Amino acid sequence: MGGSDEMSNLVSLCDGCHASHHPNLAGGLARRAIERWAVRLAKWLDREGIVTETTGNFGPALRLFGLERFRHGQLPIVLAALSGKSVLVVSPTGSGKTLCFQLPAVLRRGVALVVSPLKALMSEQVSDLLAKKIPATFINSDLSREEKETRFSLLGLKAIKLLYVAPERFFVRSDAERNQLKRSEPSFLIIDEAHCVDRWGEDFRPEYGRLREVREKLGAPPVLAFTATAGKEMQDRILASLGIPDAKVFVRDVDRPNIAMLRRHCRSEQRAQEIASMLALPHLKGQKAMIFVPTVKVGDELRTALSAMGLDIPFYHSKLGTPWERQELVKRFLGQSRPVVDQIVCTNAFGMGLDVPNVRLVVHWQQSASVEDLLQEFGRAGRDGKPSVSVMFHDGKGRGDTGRLKFMAEMTVSNAPGDEHQRAAMLEQRNQNIDQVAGMLRSTSCFRKSIRNYFGDSGGRHRPSLAERILEWVFGTRPPTTYHTACCDSCDSATIKKHGAIAYVARVMGGEFSRSGRK
Repeated sequence: MGGSDEMSNLVSLCDGCHASHHPNLAGGLARRAIERWAVRLAKWLDREGIVTETTGNFGPALRLFGLERFRHGQLPIVLAALSGKSVLVVSPTGSGKTLCFQLPAVLRRGVALVVSPLKALMSEQVSDLLAKKIPATFINSDLSREEKETRFSLLGLKAIKLLYVAPERFFVRSDAERNQLKRSEPSFLIIDEAHCVDRWGEDFRPEYGRLREVREKLGAPPVLAFTATAGKEMQDRILASLGIPDAKVFVRDVDRPNIAMLRRHCRSEQRAQEIASMLALPHLKGQKAMIFVPTVKVGDELRTALSAMGLDIPFYHSKLGTPWERQELVKRFLGQSRPVVDQIVCTNAFGMGLDVPNVRLVVHWQQSASVEDLLQEFGRAGRDGKPSVSVMFHDGKGRGDTGRLKFMAEMTVSNAPGDEHQRAAMLEQRNQNIDQVAGMLRSTSCFRKSIRNYFGDSGGRHRPSLAERILEWVFGTRPPTTYHTACCDSCDSATIKKHGAIAYVARVMGGEFSRSGRK
C-alpha cells in the first residue's frame, strides 16, 4: 500500500509487476466500463442504502482475490457489511464464508479484527492473504515476545488490514497488549466459529461469551459473525450474547434438494446388515460413503461386524494410531494417497473442514446429539450437487440411542467450567437438543420441512432490490445448477413401501428421481 489506505494506491515498479499487483489493470477496458456504469445506475436506483462509496471498487477487489465474480449468495452479505450493518451468517463449510469478511475488510478503512479459535486456521488464512499482497498477520501465544511487539507496532502504524487473534488475547495479563488492541479502532469485529458464543452450546468457550464486553471497549464496530450451523434458537442466543439484536441474519444452503433423507427405524443389532446392503450397491462404485458412529466402542463393533460380512472398511477416530496415521487415512479418503479409501466409518470429528464433492451416501448409525450436528453430518453428502442419500437410524420410542447420548452429555458437562447451576442448565439444554432430534426422527411429517423450520429458513428466495439485481448481474453469478431428487421417507413413503428402503437408496443414487434446476 502506498499513500493513504485506498484501493487506488497499490503501487509497483514496472508495467509487468503493476499489472500483476494492481487489480484495476487485471480487468479489460470494456469490463471496467461496464462495472463503473452499473455501479452508477445502482446508486441512482438505490432506495435501501446498500450502494456505498466502496461498491465501485468491487471489481478491483475481486481481482485482487483472484476472482472475477462473487459466488451466488455472497454479494448480499458483503453489501450488508459495507453498509455498516452487523450480520450473522449461517452457511456450511466450503460455501465461501471467508471472502464475505475478507473483502469488506480490505475495502473499509482501518484494520479488521478477526476472532478465530484455531491457530492453524489463522496461519493458513494469513498466508493466503500475504500471497495476494494483502497485509495481514496474527498474534498468538506461540510467538516470541519480540515478534509480538513487532506485529503490534504494525497494528499501531495501521499497516495491516486484517489481524487474527484468539478470543483469549483480549484478556491477557499484559496491559500493553490489551491497550493496543483497544486503540486499534477496528473497522469490523469478525467472529469465526460464532457458535462458540452460545453459552448452552457444545462448543462454548468462556472468552467467546465475553465478546460483547470486548466490542464495547473497541468502540462498538459492526460485527460480522460466521458459523457453519446454528438453529433459530441458537441464532437468537448468539445475537443476544454479542449485543447485536438488530443484526441481519443470512441462512444459506440448509435445504439441500439433491440429498434424499431416509429416517430408518431399526434395532441396533440389525443396523450393520442394512449398512452392508447399502455399501454393496453398484451405484456406490467409485463414489464415497461415510458412516457416522457416536463412540469408538460402537465404531469398533460396527467395523468388526462389517468385516465378518466381507467388507474391510477403515475406522477413523481421535484415538487412532499416530497423528501421521490419522492424516494418512484422511489423504486416502481424499484420493491424495494410495490405496484410495471410498468408504469409511468415522466419528463426527472426521471431515471437519474437508470438502469432498462426491460423497453419495452418509449413514448415521444413530441419531445426532443436536439438529446442528445432524446438518453438519448429512451436509457432507452431495457437495457436487448430484443425487445423494442421508440415512438416519433410530430406535423409535426405545431409549438406547437417546440414553447413550444423554450419558455422554452428562460426562461432558460434569467437566465443564462454571458453577453447579450453570452446569445443570447446560445439561438440560443438551438433553432438550437430543429429545428434539429424536422427535423429528419419529415424526411422520416431511423431514426436509422440519429442518428448514428449525433453522428459520422458510424455503423462500431472497427478493433483491433493483439496485442489488444490477450489481448481481455485473459482479455476481447465477445460482449453481443442482439436482432435485427424492425428498424424504414421509413424502416418498409409497415408493419405499413398494420397493423397500435399500432399493429406494439405489434408485436415488441412480438418478431415477432427479431433475436439474437452479437452487
